[in-house]
Amino acid sequence: MKKLAIPLALSVIGIALTAFSFISSSKGSAEDVDIVIEKAEFIMPAAHHVYANPDALDGKYYLFKAKITNNSSKTLEDVTVKYRIPNYIDWTELTVSGEMFPGQTLAVPCYPKFDSDITEKTTESIEKVDIEITWDGIEDDDIIEEDFDFRITNRNEFVYTGVKKEEILTYSDIYDNNPLVACFVTTNDPIVKYYTQNIQEKILKGEAATVSRKPEDAVRFLKGIYEATRRSHMVYSGTKGVPKSLDDVQSMVQQVRLPREVITGNTGLCIELSCLYASILSGAGIDPIIYFSPGHAYPGFKMNGQYYAIEATGIGGEGLGSIASAEQAFMTGQKQLDTLFTMSRQGDPRFTFVDINYANANGITEMNLKDNDFMRKKVDDIVASWSGGQDIQPNTPRNPSIRIPEPGLRTGNALSFSIPTGWQTMMHPAPQIPIVTAQVVAPDQMTTVTIYDIPASNAQQGMATVNQYLSGLGMQVQYQINGNALAGQTYSANGTFNWIGKAIRRQGGIRIVAVGAPDYMYNQNSGIINQVYNSIR
Repeated sequence: MKKLAIPLALSVIGIALTAFSFISSSKGSAEDVDIVIEKAEFIMPAAHHVYANPDALDGKYYLFKAKITNNSSKTLEDVTVKYRIPNYIDWTELTVSGEMFPGQTLAVPCYPKFDSDITEKTTESIEKVDIEITWDGIEDDDIIEEDFDFRITNRNEFVYTGVKKEEILTYSDIYDNNPLVACFVTTNDPIVKYYTQNIQEKILKGEAATVSRKPEDAVRFLKGIYEATRRSHMVYSGTKGVPKSLDDVQSMVQQVRLPREVITGNTGLCIELSCLYASILSGAGIDPIIYFSPGHAYPGFKMNGQYYAIEATGIGGEGLGSIASAEQAFMTGQKQLDTLFTMSRQGDPRFTFVDINYANANGITEMNLKDNDFMRKKVDDIVASWSGGQDIQPNTPRNPSIRIPEPGLRTGNALSFSIPTGWQTMMHPAPQIPIVTAQVVAPDQMTTVTIYDIPASNAQQGMATVNQYLSGLGMQVQYQINGNALAGQTYSANGTFNWIGKAIRRQGGIRIVAVGAPDYMYNQNSGIINQVYNSIR
């Protein structure tokens, strides 16, 4: 019996030791766990939906990220991270990790869910975040506690960048937060809806204002918004705002009036007017765009792959002279748009835009705003001031003919071709290529018609000359010639450009007219490309 008792006792002791070892493996101590808190310096109430959404822009906008490393030799079980923001968010559990092995690092981001009434915050404040990290078996004394302060801005504050001032190196850093401007596009604001309804009824005359998928109707609606602001004597309230340069620190934080405040206050900066237009356009089912250039922003829309813009500040005010008509404001916007796409193609990051619908689809959504009887009354007063102006009439579709005169000959002998409304013509756009007489560009900046006048006796010699000039600029042309018909591809560092064209004999040489688009847009734009091609004569 004694012989049996001894091994049995040893066995029990072994089991007990094994169990003790297993139980104690998950305890660890706070000294064996490293914590690094990566924190945001501020939260913008206007973007509170974005901060709450881990899918918005791939989770870029978190309040903090806790990086926890288990430096002990033990496995930690049920690691839990929770946080609170006193007066805003009660204790909230972020994550539980079943097991955290020795040497393992756990990254836990925090996407805070603020109540929607945070958008009523009219002053900024410094708030505190409390963080607790625990795991199974931890002693009370070993609970890890961290905290940090951060700033909640007022609801009107827009910070163009989340990059620290000392770390800003490029213009892309300055515009780091640009997509968040979509949060200030308040399509569903009851006041904006009421204002939009009045524009449709009073400026665009009800049923005639119905917006189709025709660009001319959308342009008419765009001009209608401008006319509403012009008739109410709305004032462009300043020329400062959007950052102009890397050291333009003052403009990196801006107080942005909400569209409802622009309407009822009857004044706005360029970015504020742009958000107002975008809100109204979106409510009418038009895809709004806000364009940015150094020190400026202006609104427009995208339709059927083409882009349109208007200079909303043409209403006049500080830094401006006379008040522009809706047509003048539209033409100015289109010219600015041409410059924007030209500079963007050249790689200048200061020229960019925010596609509001695309931003919304990526989780950047507007703030929730309540109805306001006082503001509705203000809208009524403003609408009463609209009488006496000219109504915006429907655009008559046009098909203008572009005629490029032959050198030394009468215009009647010119080669002409028809292009859709809204395309822009540039004479001698490339001084380094003197054989380029003109270039006509579609509003989408993708479809292009180029006119070459070449001292050559036939199409083959003409194309050889074109290839020689383009080769000097690092481009290569491949082409086929069939009678006077041409087709080819131009290869450059920017990609492949597919085109078709015609070669016409003229006095002193050959004229080549080529129309095309980048390869990835060619099929989509083939209808308009063929239309232009068939009109060449």
